[in-house]
Amino acid sequence: MKKELTAVGCFFIFVAAFLYVGKHLTAAIMTAYINSPDVNYFGGGYQTVGFGITFWTGASFLVGIILVGIGLFPAFKKRIIRTNRNVQNEGSEN
Repeated sequence: MKKELTAVGCFFIFVAAFLYVGKHLTAAIMTAYINSPDVNYFGGGYQTVGFGITFWTGASFLVGIILVGIGLFPAFKKRIIRTNRNVQNEGSEN
């Protein structure tokens, strides 16, 4: 297991969660006490916040998932090989 990559992947997932919360809080603050036709249950607030934060949230989450997968892959690979060897040994004993 590559602990460094897994830790960096978890950090990127944390950043994605932070950006996601930031987007919702910003939309809530922007729509507070505003009486206009653009404000429709955060819809207008999300348009005001824009697409940029959504893009970076998704990109950070995707990078985090990829890095966690790369970091955990050797451990899963080793476990699968060990399981296959045990199955083959059990088959040869019969």
